[in-house]
Amino acid sequence: MIPGPGETVDVPIDALVYGTAPYEGRFEASVSIRPDEDANPADNTRSFPLTLVDEPKVDLSLVARDVRQSVRIGADGMPTPTGTLHPGETGALWHTVANQGRRTVSGVRVTLRLPKGVTFTRQPEQCVLADAGRSAVCTYQRLTLVPAAEDTDPNDTIYSAVELYNLVTTASSASAPATLRGGTARVEGLAEQSTTNRSTPARTDLPANAVAVRVADVDPGDNRDGFAVVLAAKGSGGGRGGGDGGLPVTGAQAGLVGGIGMTALAAGGVLILAARRRRMILVPPEDAGSTRS
Repeated sequence: MIPGPGETVDVPIDALVYGTAPYEGRFEASVSIRPDEDANPADNTRSFPLTLVDEPKVDLSLVARDVRQSVRIGADGMPTPTGTLHPGETGALWHTVANQGRRTVSGVRVTLRLPKGVTFTRQPEQCVLADAGRSAVCTYQRLTLVPAAEDTDPNDTIYSAVELYNLVTTASSASAPATLRGGTARVEGLAEQSTTNRSTPARTDLPANAVAVRVADVDPGDNRDGFAVVLAAKGSGGGRGGGDGGLPVTGAQAGLVGGIGMTALAAGGVLILAARRRRMILVPPEDAGSTRS
């Protein structure tokens, strides 16, 4: 799962804050491999702003994975990887939506845009398709996400993060191998709750005379992510296929990635590389509305 040409990998980072005062600063991230394998070491390091605030607001985030594998729908109704993705085959666009804020959000809307040469396989109940099947606006009215601190029991129906998927089909006339770039995914909240009452029934759809308004997000910078669709040539074998469809790679593999370094430049905090999986429930687009029924 180390990214190939044109592919991406998401590395989660935890910020551990010591003290109570908010502050702003910058941190530096660098990645390295063996010097003789790196064509341009000059672009291995970037600096990013780091702003820590103490605001009880919603903070949604979205991570979209590259589509690399063909899938079939298993007995449980979920996509099962069957091998590398070839022209004319169907894959699954997985995207994780999480609430990293301190208030509950009721209802989310996800806007998806596929690369040229890729279309949605079918129209899920919660989605409206456009652009000849290349874009979709998916509204999950009854999907409620609580703050992560309230998502403590793995056996209840209280969720801070969900993983969604949409089936997509590649053009049979597409050339391969190829990486189809330009896919985007964006999330926004529909309504905010100041407190969470677990005895309250799930939120129903809005009445005809009401309009959902966008929730103010304390950090909209992580509400959008890009992805690519990676096509293998016919008869190329398993390649990267056979994976378990898990979360993005969060560590290094010997011989491929020499190391990922993070340096915090803001006083009072330290950034560490996290290899933790957040508990989440898989929500197929067709029945996301029944998540909390």
